[in-house]
Amino acid sequence: MPDLMLGIDVGTSGLKAALLRNSGEVVTEAGEEYPTYYPYPSWAEQDPEDWWKALCTAVHRVMASVATRSLPLAGVCISSQAPVIIPVAVDGRPLMRGMLWLDKRAESECALIREVIGEARISQITANNLSSYLGAPSYIWLKRNHPDLFAQTHQFLMANSYLNWRLTGRFTIDVSQAPLQLLYDITSGTWSDEILRALDLPVEKLPPVYPCLAIIGEVRKDAADESGIPAGTPVLAGTTDTPAAMVGMGVLESGQAFISHGTGCNIGLCVSRPWPSRHIVCIPHAIPGMWMLSAVMTSSGASMRWFVNELCARERHDAVAAGQNPYDWIDTDARTAPPGSRGLLFLPYLMGEQSPIWDPDARGAFVGISADTTRGEMLRAIMEGVAFGIRQNLQVYLNGGWKVHDVRAQGGATKSPLWNQIISDVIGRTIYVSSLPNSAPVGDALLVGLATGIYRDVQDLVAACPAPSSVYTPNPEITAIYERLYRIYEKLYGYLADSFHQLAIVRNLPAI
Repeated sequence: MPDLMLGIDVGTSGLKAALLRNSGEVVTEAGEEYPTYYPYPSWAEQDPEDWWKALCTAVHRVMASVATRSLPLAGVCISSQAPVIIPVAVDGRPLMRGMLWLDKRAESECALIREVIGEARISQITANNLSSYLGAPSYIWLKRNHPDLFAQTHQFLMANSYLNWRLTGRFTIDVSQAPLQLLYDITSGTWSDEILRALDLPVEKLPPVYPCLAIIGEVRKDAADESGIPAGTPVLAGTTDTPAAMVGMGVLESGQAFISHGTGCNIGLCVSRPWPSRHIVCIPHAIPGMWMLSAVMTSSGASMRWFVNELCARERHDAVAAGQNPYDWIDTDARTAPPGSRGLLFLPYLMGEQSPIWDPDARGAFVGISADTTRGEMLRAIMEGVAFGIRQNLQVYLNGGWKVHDVRAQGGATKSPLWNQIISDVIGRTIYVSSLPNSAPVGDALLVGLATGIYRDVQDLVAACPAPSSVYTPNPEITAIYERLYRIYEKLYGYLADSFHQLAIVRNLPAI
């Protein structure tokens, strides 16, 4: 039996690959970044060719290590950010750059869907909330604004299904991506004829849906030569990035929650059945029979990156010049501020917000700046603002009657001990931080083991999951301080919502 499993994750900022042994040991990892394009306000795109080049570069690096090139792989599984809308021609050629989950251009198309079908019916069929970043509004936008391109489209693919096509020559979509198109009936497990007819969208442009663990084909010789993945390697249908990260963190049982930090932040819960809610996303877990509830904050990590890049350029430059991580000094600076940042609050809505407010017009705000406010207080307020947003989303699950008995975290922000502690104090729960810098590609590789019989069942897979590297427990005295501030935080959006909408009109006025 092959001893190696390959996992690949197509993230928002870059692609990461991980090579694992059957025991769960990570042999090696590699990553490759690529750009995001913002050609117009509210647009966000990436070039599918950049993903393929990144895959080839990263895979060649991992396969070059520890003499693995001569060893067979049990399989490869690819996960990706979601959704990303990629119209392709009959030969698989992308007809435009992929429309990212950050893209908000299809707001007016949401109004059409509300009129034709209604939000309640969409949620009833798909278990998801109507939003411009999901598939159906984007498809209608393309049909309205680029009818020739829409007519040429043979299939709409996601980021991972596009790379699966490059490897196998087969057009597919996995079952975790399908509900995010707002065209999928979770009860029947098929594309919804009712929604497609109402929106006048042809089902022929949607690929067949496969279980995440299904083997959809094998790596072709030409793809093997280019990618470095051996020809004949089994290819799984794959999954979205969050279920993959859940597997890597060992979040496989109902009641286990996770916090996944990146450009945005995903606050999720593993459950045993679908739960439609206007506040969150609901999709099948990569593990058969389980579901994932997902609340997405759009700009959590991006908020800290913006502040550091735009307002702390000298400190960042000095850190880079000294060979240090440009973010290492942030904890030191933020520790100079007390819990609560002396009454300074931050709303992390730099690119609009998804869960729980679902408002593309919302924008970031510091509330409570004084003449003596320090940089450290602003840095800590950003950390606390993100933590308050995480608590607000966890509260959605608790209000829905779900139990949360285990919280695990992974991703960029977990490199900050202070930020981990702040989140634990704000939510009042113990947090187990993953030992993995990138859980998603590791989770992908572990899914290969489950799909190919290396692991007999989920319990076998759990035994192979890496243990947490650190644990953070809440300080009751500080939690009490944050409880008082949270009650103020949760009201701020309501006070500012109308102003956000008015400012959006101003932002969209023609330049003089």
